[in-house]
Amino acid sequence: MSTREEDRVKRVMSSPVVTIDSKGNLESAAQIMVEHEIGSVVVVEGKRPVGMITERDITKQVIKGGGVLKEPVKNLMTKKIVTAPPDMSIQEAFELMLMNKIRRLPVLENNNLIGIVTEKDLMRWVLRVSYEPNVPEHIRMILDAK
Repeated sequence: MSTREEDRVKRVMSSPVVTIDSKGNLESAAQIMVEHEIGSVVVVEGKRPVGMITERDITKQVIKGGGVLKEPVKNLMTKKIVTAPPDMSIQEAFELMLMNKIRRLPVLENNNLIGIVTEKDLMRWVLRVSYEPNVPEHIRMILDAK
């Protein structure tokens, strides 16, 4: 069974990706998340993704106390990031995320960060596919709201 073009990661990913430089601090990362209403930022050095910092990571650090908000994200980020190519099928992305127990999947093309797929992106895809070929208008409105 071949994968339709619209059932590939590049069709559901969010782009551009909100990032923070590895020298930025946790407080800046938290402010970026609040400003963009997102739950994570990809940590970059130049244009290369080197890690991920999430709301959960920040919460864990804040509970520890001790002025951690001024710490560089590089010291506290998740360093092992799982990524996907843009032509990966949605089903493969689901598998990859479940196997690695992650909720966000940066998309790389030629080692450049071009997008990110989140659980929310995948839920929208499932909703759209479940109604095809006649997606009701009220569902279209949900799918179009990003």
